[in-house]
Amino acid sequence: MSFRTLTALLLLPATLVFAAAAPPPALTAYRTELARVQASTAAVSLEPLLNAALAAQDAMMQLADGDQAWIETLDEAGYTQLQAELPGFHFSRGYDVYTQPDAAFLLSLAHRKGRPEDQAFFTIYAGLWSDEYLPRYLSLGTRPTPCVRFGENILPTLYTQWRDYAARYPQAYVSHTQQTLRDLEEAVALGACACGDTASVERELSGFVKQFPQTPVAADIRKRLIELKETPDLRPIRCR
Repeated sequence: MSFRTLTALLLLPATLVFAAAAPPPALTAYRTELARVQASTAAVSLEPLLNAALAAQDAMMQLADGDQAWIETLDEAGYTQLQAELPGFHFSRGYDVYTQPDAAFLLSLAHRKGRPEDQAFFTIYAGLWSDEYLPRYLSLGTRPTPCVRFGENILPTLYTQWRDYAARYPQAYVSHTQQTLRDLEEAVALGACACGDTASVERELSGFVKQFPQTPVAADIRKRLIELKETPDLRPIRCR
């Protein structure tokens, strides 16, 4: 995705207008916050921008007409206009329907306009997402449900990065950091819906609890390891 210059951004209309549906207010709020960051001549926090981007993402995916997300209600002209006037997002409304903040866009912006804590955050944030626009510890492949990539050392690597960030910058991006850590802990503790075999799950779980003995889900991981050996059919590792 190409990055817009400040001049081009400021030349956009003050109010987004689409051919088929009124835009949610969160979209205008995101554009306003992006313009503020772009126009800043001093280093600024990008945390409000990330919050605005996630709010805009939720608004665009909100069901607006039966079982259709708002972006699906736009006609082609409106959808094209949305992509042109809302930089910093990936869009899809084909077989997969999604709106995803563009991590590379945000990282570039952090390097140009952010503080050290913003640059560090968006470095690990960009590293969290795969080319499938899923957290990197998940994979879709040909499955209808994403599976967890156990046995590839992805989970402990990401967990280390996010724990280290929380320790280094305890006042920055707190809700995002803590939620990501909880998501990682849940993926490990469940030990289910794996991309690989049982051995890869057991290896990952054993290594994780040894590397992070104080993790809040240590007891859950140990329980899952026992379950995999004694009652493996209770919660099969394969996605259903």
